[in-house]
Amino acid sequence: MSTPHYVRRFDRVTRALNELSLHAGGLPIAALAEHVGTDAATLRAELRAYFRADVDPAFSPNAIRQTSIRFHDADGADVEPAVAEFVSASPRPTEEIGADYVTVGELARIYRAGQDLLAVEPGNSALEGALTALTATVLAGLGTGGSGRAAWLGDLVASVGDALRSRRRLSLTYARAWQPGVRTHVVEPYRLVKTRRGWELDAGLVENDAFGGRVGTFLLSGVRSATVLAAGFERPAGVDDLIAANRRTTAVDLVTPQDSRWVVDRFSESVEVLGADEDMVRMRAHLLPPVEQRLGLLLLVAGPDTWVNTPTALRDAGTDLARDLLAHYTS
Repeated sequence: MSTPHYVRRFDRVTRALNELSLHAGGLPIAALAEHVGTDAATLRAELRAYFRADVDPAFSPNAIRQTSIRFHDADGADVEPAVAEFVSASPRPTEEIGADYVTVGELARIYRAGQDLLAVEPGNSALEGALTALTATVLAGLGTGGSGRAAWLGDLVASVGDALRSRRRLSLTYARAWQPGVRTHVVEPYRLVKTRRGWELDAGLVENDAFGGRVGTFLLSGVRSATVLAAGFERPAGVDDLIAANRRTTAVDLVTPQDSRWVVDRFSESVEVLGADEDMVRMRAHLLPPVEQRLGLLLLVAGPDTWVNTPTALRDAGTDLARDLLAHYTS
């Protein structure tokens, strides 16, 4: 089976560009054509066709050729491609110095990711220096400084990370997310993860100075204080299964208006779209415990045009939560 014609054309253009990259002043088209095994007219047509095949900016405004070509004469003056004897290629100017343009928004995301990594790698001096350089230059004055709650949370993550690495217990004063009150727990930290809710700690609850077999998840945003204790611990066998069971989700099929689908995304670990039209969307939301309270809050925020299909036992979760809230604030 012979090689398709379009494959041969693409191969010739690729090899021609590679060769041109080695010659800043360009090459005679005839010599370049001979190098890639074709004639000058064919190569000229293929180069012109390839570089006319740009994506319409209306569909992809960021689709920019990484290399530009120029048809010119022996003195370097631009001429029409149809009569040019020479061709040259050059990369985008920023690539010549090993850099490219990045938006401030992209830099801010890089900065946040770097801060997250630095929180669990406090000794990473190279990363710390890079982040400092960002805040001192292009991100100066954009609120990335390490003050206030962000700095406190960073210190907390660093403390928890230290306890994880050294396998030492933690004493946590914690404001529970779904129940009233603040409690103090002694825990064995097993895993620190970053989710859409922020930093979360999976830890074993210590009872009578020993791991009692129960695993909990603590939002670091709910931690009022954390103290690394002198007591160490050994990671129990099968603890990963306990963490997985604690984080097991329940699937809930519901219908919501298109402009409320963000609410479902907000309260779910993951979401599947089962069907949609211009106005409504059917979704399968995978919810963490406590499922009824979480779903109830989702339904209240999404509004009365959102309802549950299955499980039927959860259809009144929003009404039940609204009734409880009304009773709480009117009693």
